[in-house]
Amino acid sequence: MPVPVSYLLGSPIRLIVAIVLFVALDLTVLVINLWIADHVADDAVAINLAGRQRMLSQQITKSLLLAQHAPDADTRNAAQDELAKAYALFHRTLTAFDQGGTTLGGDGKPVVLLRVHADQNGRRPLSEAMLLVAPLASSMAELKATGTLSDATRTAAVAYMTRHNRDVLARMNLLTSALEQDSVRRISRLRIIQTGAFVLALANFLVIVLGMVRQYHQVERAGQRWRELAEHDHLTGLYNRAAFREGVINAMNQAESELKSFSILVLDLDGFKPINDSFGHAAGDEMLRQVANQLAHTARASDVVARLGGDEFALLCPFIYAPDNIELICERVIANIDSIVDPNGHMRTVRASIGVAVYPTHGRNVDELLAAADRAMYRSKSAGGGRWSMAVLNQAPERDGRLAASSETARPDNPQTEQSGM
Repeated sequence: MPVPVSYLLGSPIRLIVAIVLFVALDLTVLVINLWIADHVADDAVAINLAGRQRMLSQQITKSLLLAQHAPDADTRNAAQDELAKAYALFHRTLTAFDQGGTTLGGDGKPVVLLRVHADQNGRRPLSEAMLLVAPLASSMAELKATGTLSDATRTAAVAYMTRHNRDVLARMNLLTSALEQDSVRRISRLRIIQTGAFVLALANFLVIVLGMVRQYHQVERAGQRWRELAEHDHLTGLYNRAAFREGVINAMNQAESELKSFSILVLDLDGFKPINDSFGHAAGDEMLRQVANQLAHTARASDVVARLGGDEFALLCPFIYAPDNIELICERVIANIDSIVDPNGHMRTVRASIGVAVYPTHGRNVDELLAAADRAMYRSKSAGGGRWSMAVLNQAPERDGRLAASSETARPDNPQTEQSGM
């Protein structure tokens, strides 16, 4: 029968706590994954824009030189327009890195950049780059206001950028490298947190599984114990009446499929009541245990030995149905029980009266077989005990369940009639 999950986890509260904790940890891992993905995307944009700053710084210098040496006014104006656009995008992106804000991405759409903080490696090259390009602010303001640069302003700007172009480029390279390193460190920290959450989730899962396995084994052991108690006699450890009946039913099914037979022996103890009356129930119980041990010792591994109740026992013997084999096992049972000595040291002994029924000769179901064997057992008792008798075909029990004392015995070699043996 399947074991309910509530039994495996001990209580519904424990189950709910375990599930909530497991879901919470899984959600934590999911959130961290999304967080990492978001940071990776933001860092990639920042790194790409920092790389673009290097290109823009070169474009500013190139546009100034082109405007300075333009062969005509149109070329100069075109170069100055390019200079204005490059400087405006360079300055806007640099300000976004410095203070946090928006700039334009490679596709021309607004992009939000986070501020480079003082504790980040990129802060120093960023500040130095801003100082390096600051002298261009007045020239770019003149260009924006008048639409052109004077010769003196343009000459000064060209001289400044030619002298500091490599410095600005170096600071932009340092900024790009610093942003890459900061991104790696930040993602590594998030990965550590993610790994920790995953390990906790896995540990919680293993705790749940191991707890369920442990509880399952406990429930199985308890169930096995209860099944054993339900199937066995608590005094002798033998099978009880219900288990014996189940064994007979299984033997009948097997006999039908294999076209074979079997026999059952029902035995009652002669002389047990005086021991119980004279020495008490403890001595009687010990005698019953000794009888049970003798029966278990006598039986084969395939036989089923049971205590039906009181001082009545039974054996189920698969594939034993020939008269010679039945006689052999009955004589062995009688001899072994005859060898038992009173547990109090007195020489009072018990003997066994046995009744035998063979399937399907003496019955087609459990009740018919037990009734036939029981009648044969009472014939053995009526004959003086310490002997065995074979059941008789079509014999009806008397009102009190015993055979008539005048019933006759039959020849030993006829398994369908009752046989008595000392």
